[in-house]
Amino acid sequence: MELTWNGISSDLIPELTCGKVTRQLLGAYRGTSVAVPGRPGAWHFSEQRGRRLITVECFVMVDDFPTDRRDALTAVANWLDINTQAALICGDQPTVYYDAVLLEPPNVDEWRQLGGIFELAFEADPYSYDISTSVAEFNQSVDDEWTHDFGLLVATYPVIEITNTGATNLEGLWITIEGVALNITTTLAVGEILTINSIGMAVTGVANDDVNLTGVYDPTTLTMSGVYGEFPILMPGVNTISVEGDQATTLNIQIYYRKRYRS
Repeated sequence: MELTWNGISSDLIPELTCGKVTRQLLGAYRGTSVAVPGRPGAWHFSEQRGRRLITVECFVMVDDFPTDRRDALTAVANWLDINTQAALICGDQPTVYYDAVLLEPPNVDEWRQLGGIFELAFEADPYSYDISTSVAEFNQSVDDEWTHDFGLLVATYPVIEITNTGATNLEGLWITIEGVALNITTTLAVGEILTINSIGMAVTGVANDDVNLTGVYDPTTLTMSGVYGEFPILMPGVNTISVEGDQATTLNIQIYYRKRYRS
């Protein structure tokens, strides 16, 4: 099976075979229970799921040894040696990736042509991510309310770009998605843009430049003064969306998002 790690395919090392993949079904449990004297059981405090473990069984086989075997294992080491979080794509599901880190590297038994079976262990976010990003575009008037199904199975943090396409400056606005509201008191003049980055929890005064939807933004464009409330989250099923303000104008709203899965 092909394994793509940080954009580089295992197929570029022909001596390497990647085999069985084992994935934890869900992310780790992170809730806590507190025993209360005089009360049966305990109070439970829920929490978002933690990271999950993905392991892959591998081996190296060469035509000659020891030089070819050592060269192949060195190529495997060069491929794996990433110290930061990177994208992991498993060949049995090439349409999604995991944000993962390589855990403790394995010991490899070397004998003749064989770099014995070893296991790669990755720790990843609880959800996988769609390779492609999505965008939904709306042209609405201030104080409109509408609904949209983003086709999600797991709640997702969006990046929302709002452009004042009308003829009137907008002195602040409220954007609400599924009851979660963010108030921005900044003036949005005619033709100007505000971008709400729920991933990085930032509001900027420029068009969305987070093309990969990782939460990055240019700190020199921040307009966080006068920002109150909670950053919106897109939910599975039909979402109710509204934008309210004190002046009547029209808005172009582009909602960028990357689908997440439990796969």
